[in-house]
Amino acid sequence: MSEKKGLTNAEIAGRFDKYAKFKYKPIGVYFSDILPESKVRLGTNIFNRCIPRLAFFAAVKGNASVVSAQKGCPGGLWWTGFSKYPPRGLTVFISTGGRWDCFGGRGEHLKKNAARAAHVLKHPGPVKRPDGSNYIVFQRLKEIPDGQKIEFVLFFLKNPDEMSTMINLLHFNRDENGFVRSPGGSGCQAIVNFPLLMKQEPEPDAVMGFWDPVARRHLPKNLLTIAARRWLVDEVARDIHETFLAYPPPFTLKGELSLLFKKIKRRLHERKEQG
Repeated sequence: MSEKKGLTNAEIAGRFDKYAKFKYKPIGVYFSDILPESKVRLGTNIFNRCIPRLAFFAAVKGNASVVSAQKGCPGGLWWTGFSKYPPRGLTVFISTGGRWDCFGGRGEHLKKNAARAAHVLKHPGPVKRPDGSNYIVFQRLKEIPDGQKIEFVLFFLKNPDEMSTMINLLHFNRDENGFVRSPGGSGCQAIVNFPLLMKQEPEPDAVMGFWDPVARRHLPKNLLTIAARRWLVDEVARDIHETFLAYPPPFTLKGELSLLFKKIKRRLHERKEQG
């Protein structure tokens, strides 16, 4: 890489704005024992109870979205570690349903049976929040003070084209071709639980999602997510001006015209050198 010094949060966000031009802004995810100083968006028990939807609002509208105890989807509070026990009958609900004392007989039919669903509740299980942390915060990267420890950076990508861009950026300066994982699970797992289990520097790792058909109903069609550690996103941002985003693509009108102008310029320079 041409630059070795790490970038600030605002500089990383700025480079993605300039080159990638993603519709939604990258957000940092971190634990906190106090609420951010900026205006916050808290989950509730009625509206904005879906944690992926709550996090998405931070990417779209700015300001911090915050998950806290006793406010939000019961399943989401379990996955994020704010509930000591999972909602009663969650394994039945995830699988076949039909028990009237469990979610009124409803079932998602995402697992063959309750035993399969029970395994999901244990692996990876709920988030293990640091002692004293009262909140999980989703906030635009450029709004987060540089002294704040960020667990990972989360991108909401509007369609497969933006996902393709992000996948190629992550692999630009890497020999490995398969470090982006795509585990199935709930929406909360896709944007919180699985990313928190990613590897640490210098081993690259990223998590693509989200595949929860229930959570997807609350968000725009074709939306996808990808999470990576901040150090890896910093590396991508430092290299982004050298990637395909900074050059016209070959075998396109823009690319071929650019190449033609370069050839003409080179020939004019050669003639000038020859006198």
